[in-house]
Amino acid sequence: MTDVATRPLLPGALPPAPRPRRPRRRPTAVLTWFLGALAVYVAAGAVLVLVHDGVMEDALARVSAASSVWSSSDPKLAAIGYVWTPLPALLMVPFTPLRVLWPALVSQGYLAALLSAVASAAAVATTWGLLGDLRVRPLPRVLTTLLFALSPMVLLYAGNGMTEALLVAFLLAAARRLLAWVRDGETTALVAAGLFLALGYLARYEALVATLGAAVVVTVVTARRTGTLRRPARRRDAVLVDVGLVAGPPAAAFVLWAVVSWLVVGSPFEQFTSAYGNAALLAGADAAAVSIAVPARQLTWLAPALVPLLVLVLARALWRAPRGPALALVAVPVALFGAVLAFEWVTYLSGNLFGFLRYQITAIPLVVVLLGLLLARDHDDRRDDEPGTAAAVLRAGVGALVVVAVLGAGIATSARAMVTEPVDATQEYHRVAPLAGAPTAESALGMWASDREVAERVDAMDLPAASVLVDSGSGFAVVAASRHPERFLITSDDGFAAALADPPAHGIRVVLRSEGGGVDAVRARWASLGTPAGPAWARPLGAVAPATRFSPTWTLWEVSGRP
Repeated sequence: MTDVATRPLLPGALPPAPRPRRPRRRPTAVLTWFLGALAVYVAAGAVLVLVHDGVMEDALARVSAASSVWSSSDPKLAAIGYVWTPLPALLMVPFTPLRVLWPALVSQGYLAALLSAVASAAAVATTWGLLGDLRVRPLPRVLTTLLFALSPMVLLYAGNGMTEALLVAFLLAAARRLLAWVRDGETTALVAAGLFLALGYLARYEALVATLGAAVVVTVVTARRTGTLRRPARRRDAVLVDVGLVAGPPAAAFVLWAVVSWLVVGSPFEQFTSAYGNAALLAGADAAAVSIAVPARQLTWLAPALVPLLVLVLARALWRAPRGPALALVAVPVALFGAVLAFEWVTYLSGNLFGFLRYQITAIPLVVVLLGLLLARDHDDRRDDEPGTAAAVLRAGVGALVVVAVLGAGIATSARAMVTEPVDATQEYHRVAPLAGAPTAESALGMWASDREVAERVDAMDLPAASVLVDSGSGFAVVAASRHPERFLITSDDGFAAALADPPAHGIRVVLRSEGGGVDAVRARWASLGTPAGPAWARPLGAVAPATRFSPTWTLWEVSGRP
């Protein structure tokens, strides 16, 4: 590909910015931010997960799946499942054997909290580097990074094990590299952006939408940079090459994961076809009225200053357009984070997504990057660079006030939502409000106590391997808490379907059935257990009452033999 720096330009075409003198890197500062944030997030996760038993459902399910790769009755890598993206579980697989030394890593899901802590700490370090690339002054740079790191949503999702932390980290890394490419035209930055987007897709499906946004930005920028090429074919080829560099890795990840899923479970898109996918969960959940007011309020809770900030950034870009690719720089965060937000809105409004506050979390890094662009200094503007000058102090002070006003408002409103809004912030409210002492809040903390009681009862029995039938879609917390996970025959095991059809003939000694909502293949097949029409081989072993309103009721059944 022709180097963009050597491509002739037509009048009005978007040129790459002149290559600046590279500032001296301070890896110790980046490492300090990473380690400092990591310490805070690890501690927050310990308090939330280990002390208050507040790990979220999806996080604990991924830990249980990762542990099953080694410890189930049918150990295999396919135990990670194919409904959700593989990277979070794969990253935890090497560490789940440590449950022998520290059971809480798996039984309470703390391993997922450690993963989200590392991802969020990396996002903080990336934010520091991104603001440095934009030459944001030291005081606003410190305040922006610090307030981003301490944002209630960032702090909560850094400690609860959910994959939002990975999504934010990879999108921020991709945004940093894409911004570098727009400024300097470096091909390596474009390649790096594509790789981060590919990792983002393997962590969360929404990254594919961000990839489409990035491809649009790259198409426009490259087309304008190559505007003077006489042969349209060469211009087209340049666009295709650059788009391929940024979109090729995510596309490869998409195809690879679909092919692996198709070969193993017979469907390339289990998210849509599986009984455990999002579509099935939505169908089985209590339908709530879909209203555009819900995501609008949620976005306001997380980023109340987003719209005026975007207006200011666009105005600054238009004013500085003759001096560099300012509008293209603004397009980068809007295309990456804004595309994800738009996708979440459209999917929710079409009835294909739950209305959870966490789906709006990319609004926070969007605000952070827009702040960086608003406070960025041009590389050729050195009039106020001397520290201590009146102009430098004034500009740094004004920048700091803007940062505190914008991010401080988001911190205040998002914290309020978590302790006062059971509708707009459902998942967060039931975990944060009880910690904040809200007297009327129904707590989801400790919701896994009943699952651990079931595991203790099974562990107390003298049972062989693969003799306890349970659907791991509903019983993942039971399997995770057990000291003998090999005793369970779970959904990913090869013999599960046959044992479900005829438990006595396949060596099943105990059947576990969850009562209530959610998907449970055991309950669907053996709803007749305990009724006059039920099988003669089932003898009740009792029930375990739910620990909270959010916990299932479990019934245990002994398999006494064929009728």
